[in-house]
Amino acid sequence: MTGRTGAEEPVLEELPGDRLRVRVGGREFVTAAACPHRKGRLVHGQVNPRTLRLSCPLHHSSFDLTTGCPVAGPAEAALTVYRGGVWPGHYRTEQVWLPASEQLLDWGEEFHELMLGDELRMTAFQAAVSEAVRPGDTVLDLGTGTGILARWALQAGAARVYGIDLNEKVLATATERLAEAGFAGRFIPLAGLSFDLELPERVDIVISEIMGNLGDNENFSAILDDARERFLRPGGTMLPRLVDSFLVPVTAESAHAQLTGPGPEDAGGPEAFAHLLAARGARDPYSLYYDVILPVSGHLSAPALLRRYEPGGEDRGPYSYDVPLAFTVRRDGVFTGFKGYFTARLSDTVALDISGDDITGRTTSDSWKHCYLPVERPVRVRRGDRIAVTFSRRSGRDGSPFGQTYAWQGRILSGTRPVDRFAHSTGPATDLPE
Repeated sequence: MTGRTGAEEPVLEELPGDRLRVRVGGREFVTAAACPHRKGRLVHGQVNPRTLRLSCPLHHSSFDLTTGCPVAGPAEAALTVYRGGVWPGHYRTEQVWLPASEQLLDWGEEFHELMLGDELRMTAFQAAVSEAVRPGDTVLDLGTGTGILARWALQAGAARVYGIDLNEKVLATATERLAEAGFAGRFIPLAGLSFDLELPERVDIVISEIMGNLGDNENFSAILDDARERFLRPGGTMLPRLVDSFLVPVTAESAHAQLTGPGPEDAGGPEAFAHLLAARGARDPYSLYYDVILPVSGHLSAPALLRRYEPGGEDRGPYSYDVPLAFTVRRDGVFTGFKGYFTARLSDTVALDISGDDITGRTTSDSWKHCYLPVERPVRVRRGDRIAVTFSRRSGRDGSPFGQTYAWQGRILSGTRPVDRFAHSTGPATDLPE
């Protein structure tokens, strides 16, 4: 290892595969190890912690670590950035966070940078986009964000990419970054809600990563169905191809205790959390789902398929549904709620599975995490007990094009004897199914 050490100083470390890891200010970036100008070894370079710029020791070319774009010196080509985000270990298992999918209209640059640093997410999507996009294709990047999928599509040879995003500020960032990468004439930004927009032509492929950690948290099925019908040419391609959502009962006592203790990590403390719940009209902390990395060791049974969605399929919806599921407990433990997650077939050979829990090994997702659906009363269960649940979704909430109401209600049985019941909803009690 070569680098600088110290409590506040950046740390640079060369990795296998001719890559460089840079840790600075609580963040981590993985880039190419050699400067694209004259192959200077960047491990001997300088990092500015304030501007997040890395300078080559050979001819002093400087690069923006978040984008790889050259900002000073003789280098004209961008530095390849493989990953940029928080350090591994910033998140802990069973650490409770407010649901990002419920706040997507407020996503700022920080959360978009978190997504760019999500190795599981980015590795899969880069491979899928590179495989699916053909030279000369016309592409729609739906929910383009900072434009990373658009960039990969353009690098794969797309003739042009239409990028739709509701957030004008982040769309401007995407436009600027793609212009800096040399794609100014081939990226067409469109600000607004996709339902309200028109394209001047049909596209060959629609790419999107607007799934929530339960699949349809962000109304992605309705949005992609609309895009398929109005924007995609006959015989065109949707990416992702298939998305499966799963539920499994779990024991997560630490996560459960946080809901009545300090509250979610980003709620601002118990008092602020109580105000947030009141503003949502939530009856209690169990009337919301949360983003939590839940370990596989906490699974109390085998996961069950909740929903299967095929964006390129013939059928639309339904977007509101009630799904009964039954689980047989495989080991003794304390039932505290359900873990939800999705797997997706993005392209012909690329799959994405967010069920993993190895934070350091990057087999879990920093930005999606898992969906935690708590129950109010933890219940001790034994092997052979059964947990029956009806999971429900109702489209729309408060006029938001992305909102929905989820409900989970059921009972725990030991043999034929009822042990306990639960009934929770992210909306009014009237939204619970009969």
